[in-house]
Amino acid sequence: MLIVSEQHPENFGPLTQTRATFELRYGALCPLDRALQITPEVALRARPELEEYLRVKTGLPVNEDIEGEPFPDLPAPTPWEILSRSDAYIAADFHDWAKRHANHRDTALMNGAHLIGDKRDVFIGRGSVVQPGSVLDASGGPIILAERVQVKWSQIVGPVFVGAGSVVDGARLRSGTSLGPNCKVGGEVSASIFQSRVNKAHEGFVGHSWAGRWVNFGALSTTSNLKNTYGTIRFQRDFATTVETGSQFLGSLIGDHTKIGIGQLLTTGANIGAGCSIFGGGVSPKYVPSFSWGGLEGWSEHRLEDCLKTVRVTLGRRNAVLRCESEAVLRAVFDATQAERKAFLGA
Repeated sequence: MLIVSEQHPENFGPLTQTRATFELRYGALCPLDRALQITPEVALRARPELEEYLRVKTGLPVNEDIEGEPFPDLPAPTPWEILSRSDAYIAADFHDWAKRHANHRDTALMNGAHLIGDKRDVFIGRGSVVQPGSVLDASGGPIILAERVQVKWSQIVGPVFVGAGSVVDGARLRSGTSLGPNCKVGGEVSASIFQSRVNKAHEGFVGHSWAGRWVNFGALSTTSNLKNTYGTIRFQRDFATTVETGSQFLGSLIGDHTKIGIGQLLTTGANIGAGCSIFGGGVSPKYVPSFSWGGLEGWSEHRLEDCLKTVRVTLGRRNAVLRCESEAVLRAVFDATQAERKAFLGA
């Protein structure tokens, strides 16, 4: 029996408001997936507010009195450390991924698609296709395209991982980018992690950023990941706490179900909570607590029932439903962040 436990969830907000740290991906997989590749005999240790959600989602025992061997969680205690080594984590996963899955590279590359570097450093899963005009550049590191990935008129520069069912359309994916399942990506993405179901279909730049599930980037929305002074970046952990990251590159951490409006600019080291709607252009604040609504013209609370209504519509467009356990987590996050919102809205 392997025991997979959370470590440092406070360092990974807002991503860990709605998930355990062992659900956060790095390279091609998250820690829980890595454990399950070894054995199905896995038990979980997590915060009490996530127990029922995890029990239903995984079918595994959660916080039960079970003995076993500890399994490592995330490879670093902060998100900026993981983002800074995202390319290395993807490269380290390549050979194990290739051993566990059948490579359909030769049939997936259509006439007019271009491969740069050693073809042995490119893995393409079953049902995936790389259309004419696309370029896979593995000269600087490997590329993994999982099953049912569509690549249309795009450039991918490894190391890069693209999860199952994702669509890469008119995109430039730079080294260190790891996309979870069922993402839709256009424009430029560099050294960033998308958990799953992220929609960034249009132009705009996302760099050294980490986005949760069901995040939507409007056309031309852009993150800043480097200060004009080239100095190290501070991260706003909450309304009152600033963390010195020591990193020169850091974009935004964005919680689940947040929507970034067209032309919106996100500053370096931005902390954007879950269930937010940000619009109106200009540069957003460095810290936006969960369930906030607004932009340059002012901010208000994103009312919970209105947010949940939008969540259900969003999921319905992808033939998905909001499970009651996931809804309960969102309701708990709304309640837990009321004080932060009050401080933010009163500032």
